[in-house]
Amino acid sequence: MNSKQGLHPSVQKFKHFIKEHPLLLKEVKEERKTLQELYEEWSVLGGDNEQWVPYKKDQSKTSYEGTQEATNEGTTQTTTDTLGQIMGLVKRMNVQDLQNHVAQFSSVLANVQNVIQSFQKPSNPPNQSQQDHPFSFRRD
Repeated sequence: MNSKQGLHPSVQKFKHFIKEHPLLLKEVKEERKTLQELYEEWSVLGGDNEQWVPYKKDQSKTSYEGTQEATNEGTTQTTTDTLGQIMGLVKRMNVQDLQNHVAQFSSVLANVQNVIQSFQKPSNPPNQSQQDHPFSFRRD
């Protein structure tokens, strides 16, 4: 079996993406980023995002220092880009799926709380439980 056949399709697409953007490997080699970080950014932002343009093959012919200077000059623009990226994520977000996930998470938390409560010992001694009732009736 070929090793490429065993890989998940998204990993294969990411490998192809890395081949098209060789300066990303330079970032990894110089320990500025990890492959995991790059994969997560790629899966969230997609391969067509403006963030990846400086890392393209045709850009690799220029010196890396020039790319670094362009990155430093564009730091003010990155804040607006970040806001644009967040808005893009919000647009792509499926509210119904998010609501389902939150409901599932809430039910899991409720189940965990029930399990914890079932294992806890009662903290009230028996004579205190009689004082807790607001309408305790006594026989004279």
